[in-house]
Amino acid sequence: MMNKLTTWFTQSIDAPTAADEQPDELELATAALMMEVARADFEQSEEERSLMLQKLGTRLKLTDEAVAGLLLLAQDASDDAHDLYSFTSVINERFKYPEKKQLVVNLWEIALADAHIDPQEDHIIRRIAGLLSVDHSDVIHARAKARGQ
Repeated sequence: MMNKLTTWFTQSIDAPTAADEQPDELELATAALMMEVARADFEQSEEERSLMLQKLGTRLKLTDEAVAGLLLLAQDASDDAHDLYSFTSVINERFKYPEKKQLVVNLWEIALADAHIDPQEDHIIRRIAGLLSVDHSDVIHARAKARGQ
């Protein structure tokens, strides 16, 4: 699957200017966690999908078509995964704490995209935050930040 991801990224992205800008499993893990939140309430709204496209497109500087492809890969990865650890372990290896906190903000924003946080969305975000070792107080602040408070 990682070879498939690497091939897709190579074909979808203009040549990066620095080696650390080369997209890899980190972006897939990020997209997969966003997908997990969007699907947690068993229905993915158009608002959630649009927000994921926007967040990933801005973060990775990808075309809409490339981001849509990434979301399809993320959905497949999410379907194939047995747990969240396969995604959070990649993020733990590569993200610093402030980046993890920002990811939690983004997850709350996706949950709030349809103007309602379902209990399953709340639960999955808290599980992800726990696996990322994000402090509970920072999870609460991330939720408030996502709400614009």
